[in-house]
Amino acid sequence: MKWFSLPSALLCLALCSMFCCTAARADFVEYQILGTPLTMLLEGTATYTGKTIILRHPKFGSLYFPNSTRVHRVPSTYDQYAKKLNAAKTKQDAAFTMEVARWALKHGLLKNFHQAVDLAKEHDGQNVEVARIEGLRAKMAVDLGDHAEQEKALRKFCRKRDMKVTVSEHFILLHDTPDKPAEGRHKPRAEERLELLEMVYETFLFTFYARGVQLEVPRERLMVVLFNEYDDFRAFADELSPELASAAGFFIHDQNISVFFDHSTKGEMEALTRLAQRLEVERDRAIKLRSPGVADIRRFSDTISLLVEVTKENYDIEVVSHEATHHMAANTGLLPRHVRIPSWVHEGLATYFEAPDEAVWAGVGAVNRERLDLYRALEHDRVHSNIDFIVGDQIFNFAASNGATLHGYGQAWALTHFLMEKRFDDFMKFYRRLGEMPPDVMLSPELLTRIFDETFGKDRRALDSQWRAYMRSLKTDADVVLENR
Repeated sequence: MKWFSLPSALLCLALCSMFCCTAARADFVEYQILGTPLTMLLEGTATYTGKTIILRHPKFGSLYFPNSTRVHRVPSTYDQYAKKLNAAKTKQDAAFTMEVARWALKHGLLKNFHQAVDLAKEHDGQNVEVARIEGLRAKMAVDLGDHAEQEKALRKFCRKRDMKVTVSEHFILLHDTPDKPAEGRHKPRAEERLELLEMVYETFLFTFYARGVQLEVPRERLMVVLFNEYDDFRAFADELSPELASAAGFFIHDQNISVFFDHSTKGEMEALTRLAQRLEVERDRAIKLRSPGVADIRRFSDTISLLVEVTKENYDIEVVSHEATHHMAANTGLLPRHVRIPSWVHEGLATYFEAPDEAVWAGVGAVNRERLDLYRALEHDRVHSNIDFIVGDQIFNFAASNGATLHGYGQAWALTHFLMEKRFDDFMKFYRRLGEMPPDVMLSPELLTRIFDETFGKDRRALDSQWRAYMRSLKTDADVVLENR
């Protein structure tokens, strides 16, 4: 069964300021779209009115479902945060309050992260952790100045003539998307994309600073290209490299530019779009003929149209959060772009930070169902689901040569997830060692394994056992919701 859900991790960062102020309990509607294998798990506030369930969603308005649709009621992420914050207010301890702040950040409550940091500052303005975050805030607020040279570089990189430039605090976007918002939206596509990029930017930096890793703050805007049409994106990618044939977005290290397209124009969305269009025709016909049940037909049509928009947006969010992580890692000194960082390190970090399209609750490190399944597909193959095989970067060569590149991503994600959650300090030492390597020199499997051994020790059996036990314990957010029904 394929799951889609709203909100996915970084979308929830955008919504938390609205949703978190109104809901102490989360309702999740589990809905299978008629005529398709797609099941969606949507978050909001559900009420029963006769034969209909109305889900009031903080961004997409009211959606209507038959009363046979499953509704799961579980404590919301914000409700958990509120309890932790109240405890912090009672305790009046800065260190404890910063733990609450880190919890909020990890669970996608970016606004509440800042709220908890401000409370920690009230408790102790001299606290080292608070001072570190305050310092980052100041660095991020510095005006990055004129962007004329970056615009020239972008236009030289992408010579499509009808491209326009829109800038935000930390990004410059070259795009050909419409100047007016799409129907039902409040902002043009370019502004929506920049907001998402800014959320990735802020979340990435605060995640590391909150754990004691002081990365460099970019001193110029990061450059991004956004195509409105998938076909234009595909032609541009093919021109750059055959290796980008199946990419849904990419980061070019040499030019230091990320490239995306609007996922609403990709072919795989056509079936859902056609379904929505057919229903709109039936809706209009029913209204014209004043058919019985016209209100239900209209509501169902409008709901399906909204679900199509949800799905399109989730695709965008997943890809942008992944590629923007590559961009941030390369420009903050974490994984310097002139060092040949192994693929498993690059992709492991990007998949750790990406917002999986099936995630229900927000958060850095949200468990991705697809990545988890791909890891498990190789889990019993101890030759290839093997720490040394991953660390030496042979996993990607093996996966690519066997037509199973995504399985390489699954293994890289799994090992990165474990090391980020359970061996963070050692993992950062490993990153630093890689960053100190000579630029543009291919790192051999033997060298990579030696650096890894010097950081984590040579007792591979114990580390492997810990890794596999950790992976067996992982559950997706959808699974957690459904277990609590």
